[in-house]
Amino acid sequence: MTQSKEPWKSPIWRSEPAFLYSRRSLARYVGRPAAEFLKIEPAAGVVLVVCAVVAMLWANSPWAASYEAVWGLDITFAFGDFELHHTLQDWINDGLMAIFFFVVGVEIKSEIVSGELSNPRNAVPPIAAAIGGMAAPALIYVALNAGTAGEGGWGIPMATDIAFAVGVLALFGSRIPSAARIFLLTLAIVDDLGAIAVIAIFYTDDVSMAWLGAAGGLIALAILLRVLNVWSGPVYLVIGVLLWVAMLESGVHATVAGVVMGLIISARPLLDPEIAHERAQEMAKDGLTAEETEQLVKFARDAVPPTERVQARNHRFSSFVVLPLFALANAGVALSSDLFATAMTSTVTLGIILGLVVGKLVGITAVTWVVVKLGWGRMPTGTTWPLLAAIAMVAGIGFTVALFITELAFRGGEAALLTDEGKIGVLCASFLAALLGALAVHLAAPKTAQPDDADEDERAVEDAANAGLGLAHCCSQRLEPRVRPDFWRDAVLAPQNLMSQPPATKMPEDTEARKFLDEHTPEDTVRRYPWFCAAWARLAKNALESGDDVAAYAYARTGYHRGLDQLRRSGWKGHGPIPWDHKPNRGFLKSLHQLSRAAAAIGESDEAARCAQFLRDSDPAAADALT
Repeated sequence: MTQSKEPWKSPIWRSEPAFLYSRRSLARYVGRPAAEFLKIEPAAGVVLVVCAVVAMLWANSPWAASYEAVWGLDITFAFGDFELHHTLQDWINDGLMAIFFFVVGVEIKSEIVSGELSNPRNAVPPIAAAIGGMAAPALIYVALNAGTAGEGGWGIPMATDIAFAVGVLALFGSRIPSAARIFLLTLAIVDDLGAIAVIAIFYTDDVSMAWLGAAGGLIALAILLRVLNVWSGPVYLVIGVLLWVAMLESGVHATVAGVVMGLIISARPLLDPEIAHERAQEMAKDGLTAEETEQLVKFARDAVPPTERVQARNHRFSSFVVLPLFALANAGVALSSDLFATAMTSTVTLGIILGLVVGKLVGITAVTWVVVKLGWGRMPTGTTWPLLAAIAMVAGIGFTVALFITELAFRGGEAALLTDEGKIGVLCASFLAALLGALAVHLAAPKTAQPDDADEDERAVEDAANAGLGLAHCCSQRLEPRVRPDFWRDAVLAPQNLMSQPPATKMPEDTEARKFLDEHTPEDTVRRYPWFCAAWARLAKNALESGDDVAAYAYARTGYHRGLDQLRRSGWKGHGPIPWDHKPNRGFLKSLHQLSRAAAAIGESDEAARCAQFLRDSDPAAADALT
């Protein structure tokens, strides 16, 4: 069936289409173009940069007083005798930014559990790089300012601004490998946590141990509920809000609450996807009643990890509301020619600029090189050394936490002047790091979209109904149930045959693991490269040949699931070609074949048949070559 190119004429609508899909002029010329713009990955970076420029122009225009008045507006929330009294700028920096840090924490949790950071050898480099990226800038600053009135500012160039750094990478969209972006996110999180620890220890005059203890108790409660398998979203929302208040009142940066709650959320689905798949197939055989449709939607929702659902619900709000407001509220710094001239000869300004622009580059790149060469970790998948150095330059964007530390760092009679010099240093360094880093990324990044990132925003689970339809669609294909949240949108809007296949999925090459397998046993290979499914397939084959059917089943199933994780990071949506002639795909296809054999050997004939069909659906050439 070919879908109409005019969605308002589609028989799928019971009466009239939803506004966004209607023929109204506002929908056609504003609504749909805006919706499509928001789906473009670099859009968030563009909006962020535009807002930062607007803030600078506003703060240095004839209307500069209005800038200070707007963001300095006092807002108070009172709960009985308890009051929270802050400026609008503080509510954005401490409140809304906690949502951004929450989304970042969720993404890091997903990668730790089932993504790039699930292997410790992938997690060590960004953590070590963050330490190097904090130490080198601080040492450069101290070398220039030791014994002067400005020596207290050594913590200023330590921090990386996650919002702007990620925004710069977002400008390049899917040219940046997913693993490289996760490297920067992890580095920046560790970097900022380190900077926040510095604030708490060295730049905080008064930390409330009572409030800090309350925060610790709330964190323990959230972890306990997670261990007890409590899955109620409102419960965690209440705990998160209370934790934010406790962090805010303790004197520790309140955004830490967002990171903590993001890391606590489960990255595993409540339901076993395979069992949910089988139940959904049974329900869909003879049509669905209203009750069964509701149950199918629940299956779909609970078969998707909470981390994915949380990212889907909060990503756009974080990218297109929180970060632009943050840029507007913080990027506007009033500049004067006299102040600028004084700052350019100040060791405070120079120390910050060199620390962020040079120190970050040297510290991150050098420490990562040492870690990789010593065998303690491995480079992010698809990332070259030039690209890693370019990312290290982007990490020199200090901005938020750097400006915050600047306000705290200086004491005494020269504090006002030193603070202004420090702010100019942060702004100049951040601008240089962004400009040079963006240029370096443009030169070092692949010129075409990376397969592990090509359609990342399509991973979003837009709502439970869409998820239900996506799972039902996967059930009809008799494939591993990968929810397609965009199915309903595609069914209405896409001018194409709904039964057509998506593009072939090609997994990235891992030459290091392949070479190791060629020279060592598969047992040694999986110990060193546990994600490499070709080694698991070989273990399964050897176990079958030796008569150990149960071990073969376990080996094959491990390789199969490792391969699924890599396929999904390569843009696979739960169905479509996985070509045999692309050699990196063969490890997964071999694991799938061995899983079919092992399942048959232990009497799981239905599973064996499903795996065999999955193999043939993926590529008939693979089935012919292996069977």
